[in-house]
Amino acid sequence: MLKNLLINLIRAPAQALRAKRDDRELPALESAVTAFNARNYEEVVRVCKAAIVREPHSAQINHLCARALRELDRNQDAELHLMAAVAADPELAEAHADIATVRLQGKDLPGAEASARRAVALNGAESRYRLLLVDILEAAGRNKDALAELSIAQEYAPDSLDLLVRLSEGLARSSLYAEALRIAERAMLENGEKFETLLCLAVARYATNDMLGAVEASRKALTISAAQPRVYVTLGSALFALGQIDESLAAYKRALKLSPGYADAEYHIGQVNLMRRKYREGWQGFEERFRTEQYRNYPACNPRWNGTSLNGRTLLIRREQGLGDEIMYSSCFPQLVADAKRCYIECEPRLEKLFSRSFPQATVFSTGNDRRIPQSVPERAIDVKTYAASLPRYLRNSLRDFPGHSGYLTADPVSVLHWREQLATLGDGLKVGISWRGGTALTYSGRRSLSLEDLLPVLSVPGVRWVNLQYGERADEIAAFGRDRGIPIADWPDAVDHDYDETAALVTALDLVISVCTSVVHLTGALGKPVWVMASYVPEWRYGLEGESMPWYPAVRLVRQAERGAWEPVIASIENQLRKAVADHRR
Repeated sequence: MLKNLLINLIRAPAQALRAKRDDRELPALESAVTAFNARNYEEVVRVCKAAIVREPHSAQINHLCARALRELDRNQDAELHLMAAVAADPELAEAHADIATVRLQGKDLPGAEASARRAVALNGAESRYRLLLVDILEAAGRNKDALAELSIAQEYAPDSLDLLVRLSEGLARSSLYAEALRIAERAMLENGEKFETLLCLAVARYATNDMLGAVEASRKALTISAAQPRVYVTLGSALFALGQIDESLAAYKRALKLSPGYADAEYHIGQVNLMRRKYREGWQGFEERFRTEQYRNYPACNPRWNGTSLNGRTLLIRREQGLGDEIMYSSCFPQLVADAKRCYIECEPRLEKLFSRSFPQATVFSTGNDRRIPQSVPERAIDVKTYAASLPRYLRNSLRDFPGHSGYLTADPVSVLHWREQLATLGDGLKVGISWRGGTALTYSGRRSLSLEDLLPVLSVPGVRWVNLQYGERADEIAAFGRDRGIPIADWPDAVDHDYDETAALVTALDLVISVCTSVVHLTGALGKPVWVMASYVPEWRYGLEGESMPWYPAVRLVRQAERGAWEPVIASIENQLRKAVADHRR
């Protein structure tokens, strides 16, 4: 593509070399193009700069010089020549695109976007320019805008299968799974069973929880092109969700054999090992998450702590992943706080009060979506940094490393007393919190969510006062269930929706929590309160594959599906256990 552009500079001087001064420098330009094609970039720069002395306003010579400088990683000098090129020829779209690329590499996202949009405006049919704009928008976290540009690019190039794959994957990353499936199915109809269309179909089926369909499409794609590591990762993930763990692991390992060091494969192998409680191997693979697509926008964390002594040193722990994950990894904090000279802990805003109370010897602060560290944290005084999910790599390498505890988070005692008083107004009986939906579309909530009607056998157990712990939209469902079944569920939004410190106090005041796999499980277990978890056939790795216990939280009791999608036996088991608990409570 670059070679063709440079050849065009020679073959079409009337179009590409807009001024007579460029014609005068044509021999020098030809010489520089020859050197460029031979990858002799130092010679290109020498010839171009000599020509620029004679004709400083030549757009094409400045542009070619900049291209060579970029190849030499001299981006600052390259940008100066690119600016000279567009000053001489404001309609030179390729130079605007190159400016955008240089600025993107330099993290100047607003400047990069402006230049990319100028290139698109000059030549909207050129998909490279629009895809560059997509890269910039994604780097800025503006996935919705990036998807809009991808959709336009596909309109210009409907036959581009590579573009189809990128659009499909972008839709899946943005949780627009139904749309990704629609586009994949349409592409299959229009283009037939090509490798790219089958790949899109496999990814979309996986995202919409059609695991058998994802396996079928992945295997068909591999019959067309077997040397495709990302297809093996999709295949492995679908097999994993179906409970075919050994087959899943084989697919991931095949991806790794095809592409040694392939981060997605190593990361997924790490998760399989963690689920099997092979922690040492698991954490090693899990650390590869920072090389995967979903982590590419995480802030740098250097110098990284590598498990060495913290005596006399200051440590900064950065948050990552979801609310429940932050709570789970915080089980490592007490040891680090005790070992370090000083410890700074970043957390999600809803956890700041709870973490500050629970780890009083540390300095806890929260960050918003921009993850910007506040000025109150003296970064120059930080000796080492780490992400929270990297801590277990050094502190949790076997089951023996998980400490027994009766709770490492501490709720506000005044708020706990308040909620005990509120619970008393419900009348006699066991006070039980209930949460029935977990995760988001991105974390496959469909696999780990129920309805109140599904839980009717449990909720009908007499002698229980039910308390809502379900976040998000639930008022209509609770009201309809109470009206139709005559079973009230107390719902205090102030304790659930806004302040997790209040949620912690309410949970502490309860006798028991019953939940699907969601952040409430982590909170309850970290508070040392009993929680019964209804776990899907293949839950997240932290719940393991078998057994009733969870090493992170001694107070957790797991009730697992025996086969995929079979909730009825799980609900029946919870019902029987609850009846026994009610009987014990009455004694």
